[in-house]
Order: sequence, then C-alpha cells, then structure tokens
Amino acid sequence: MPLPLFLLVPLLACHTIEKIGLDTAPPANLCGGEIFVPLAGYDDSSPDLADAHAARFGADPEPYHVHLSWADDPSTTMALIWRTDADTTATQVQYGLDTDYGSTGNGASFFVGVDQANGRVHEAHLCELTPGTTYHYRVGGEGHWSADATFTTAPNPGEAAPFRFAVTGDSRDNQATWGLLLDAMESHAPDFYLFSGDAVDLGVNMSEWDAWFAAGEGHLDHRPLVFAHGNHEFQVQNYYALVAQPGNEQWFSLDYADAHFVVLNDTVATAGDRELQAAWMEADLAATEAKWRIALHHMPAYSSCTTHGSNVDLQTLWSPIEEAGGVVLDLTGHNHNYERSYPLLDGAQTTAELGTTYVVAAGAGAVLYGNDLSNAFTEVAAVTENFVIVDVADGTLTLTAYDLGGNVLDRFVTTR
Repeated sequence: MPLPLFLLVPLLACHTIEKIGLDTAPPANLCGGEIFVPLAGYDDSSPDLADAHAARFGADPEPYHVHLSWADDPSTTMALIWRTDADTTATQVQYGLDTDYGSTGNGASFFVGVDQANGRVHEAHLCELTPGTTYHYRVGGEGHWSADATFTTAPNPGEAAPFRFAVTGDSRDNQATWGLLLDAMESHAPDFYLFSGDAVDLGVNMSEWDAWFAAGEGHLDHRPLVFAHGNHEFQVQNYYALVAQPGNEQWFSLDYADAHFVVLNDTVATAGDRELQAAWMEADLAATEAKWRIALHHMPAYSSCTTHGSNVDLQTLWSPIEEAGGVVLDLTGHNHNYERSYPLLDGAQTTAELGTTYVVAAGAGAVLYGNDLSNAFTEVAAVTENFVIVDVADGTLTLTAYDLGGNVLDRFVTTR
C-alpha cells in the first residue's frame, strides 16, 4: 500500500511551490534566475538558495545521470540536471555548435533530504539559445567533465514545423522494462519525451530514482523530458529535486512549434488545487493561438481499466475545460494498459476534429491491469507494455501506439 502524505512529510526537508490566486498564472521560472533548494510539493515555506558554482571536487566528482528538461521557452533554453558526490560543488556547462564548445554557463547544487547520503544534485539553465539548433555540451567542471552529448532546441513558437514526441508512464519498480521501452522509443527518434507519472514505486526511495535515471542514460541526456507528477511520486522533495520545469513545476504550459502543452497535477496534496488548476487551465487555453493543444497528467478522466477506471471528478472539473478549449489529446497513465477513447465532447462521441481524445499510455513496467470494454467511450484497449509516438506535420496529428516488441497496437489521425 502507498504511504499517505502525512507519513511522508517528516521524512524529508522539503521545491518552491508558491500558492497562487485563481486568476493568477503560476510564477515564472525565468531562465537565468536564481536556483533554490527544492522543497516538497506541499511545503510553501521560503526556500534557501542552492550552492552557487565553486570549483571544488570531492572524492567522486564525475557527473552521472545527466538529463534534460525545460524550465522556460523550449526554443531558446535548456535545463540540465546531474549528480555527483556530496563534496563536489563545481556546476558548469560548456556548450556550443561543436565540440570546441565556446560558451560556459554556471549553475547551482543542493542536497536531497536532511543528510548527504544521496550525494549532490546539480542544476543549470542555458539561456538565449537559437531555435531549431543542435548544440554539443558537457557538464561538471575543469578536469571532471561528462562525455560530450547533444540536444536540439525547439522551433520558434507558432512555427508549423514537423516534430515528434514519445509518451509513456508508470514504470514503478520495474526499471528493466523502462530501459527496454526507452530503447524502443529511441528507435523512432522523438524530439522529446512526455512521462505521465509514477516513475518509481515510492517517491522518497532514492535507489529507485537511481535505477530509473541509470536506465535513461544515453537517452535522457539527448532528449528533454517533460514530467507529470504521479501519485507514487508522493509530492516529495526527491521528485522536485530531479526535475526542472516551469512555474511551480506542478502545473504549467509549454509551446513547441505550433503545439501548446498543458501539464497538470491531479495528485495534489492541498485541498482546492484541482479547482485552482481548472481556473488556470481555462485562462491558459483561452490565451493560446496554437493549432495543437495537448494535455498531460496522471489519472485518466475516461478509462475502462478494471482497477481504477475513470476519475469522475476530473471528468466533471477538467474535461469540459479541455474540450471547450480545443485540446485534441488528453494523455495520462495510472491505469496500467493502453486505451484510447472515441473523440468526446460533453461526454458524447463526436468527430476527431471537434472533440478531445483521451489516451492512457501506462505500460512502462508496472504490473498490468485489465479492461472492461463495456464502456461506450472506449474505442481501443490493450493489456500490454506500451508507448505512444505522436507525429505533427502539415496540419495532421498522427498517434501510433506500440507494444514493447514494436508491434502497432493502434493508430489515430486527426487534422486541425
């Protein structure tokens, strides 16, 4: 049984989560700003500044578990996170158009938890990058650099450029399958990954995070990862320490080419936060002019899974806003299988061009759940490990679901 939040609170010193009003967007996490010691998601106390870069190296200073994300505009910024031993405070990134690099950026570092047993987490943000450009980079400090890797910035926001992303979720305590799934997704060369939550079985367990990021080596250092918080992350500091995302890192939006991604947290610790997000999402969707609007969170509003099924609260609270706001795909996990609904509008089947299609891609290693296909809203379901590849090009969105062996489970096409 998962531990309730009130039992997890004392386990950790807790990422800065600012409480916001219903009419206010999440606070900007602007590139180049100060980096704070992450707090748990239910802690709204004032965080401490992380330790600024200093050229000090401990006994094991070599960077590991290097991974990428976005804390600001994907076309001009990149966030990098890595780990070292506790005594290493060198937090630099060298980057450029080739392996001569030419530019150096400084970051900051901090500890996870109340002691130093988990080593040190390093975070750095690169700013004022050129859209649609591939950069070489390495992290660490003089004499202790990581291997050269590359990343590619997004096209300009609003640009009708083709792109591809991969979606999965719910690896839980099966990191071997997560690694195999990453290999399978990588064969499709996505531009970035979306993960719908429950990377680990117990968010406070750093050894599980170690195994998860170890499986991602060679993948997550090349392609950014956008993460939705899952119920097994438990809002603990470990999760917020290992991601670098916009705003309060619980709910936020990003623009990639002519797509607008809304990321939500449906496993909140504070009463009213789902309602707060509903108001924020309604304003956010009303403000965007993007052709493609896509939502990512953990628990599905519509699901035929026999274990959890549909989340009726989200059906009532979020689905009408998504459907009225032109969301084409609602991507979730939680129910360990693959499912796709018919396009829905006000709970009734409609055309793909008018409705929101609800997709559960939760087969990254967690024990599989069954389906009851008597629900009128489910069009396709499969009880198997799975991932989804989404292609956007020439006014068409194509979603293809695969099993771990690379067999096609489902294909869905719509135009906007």
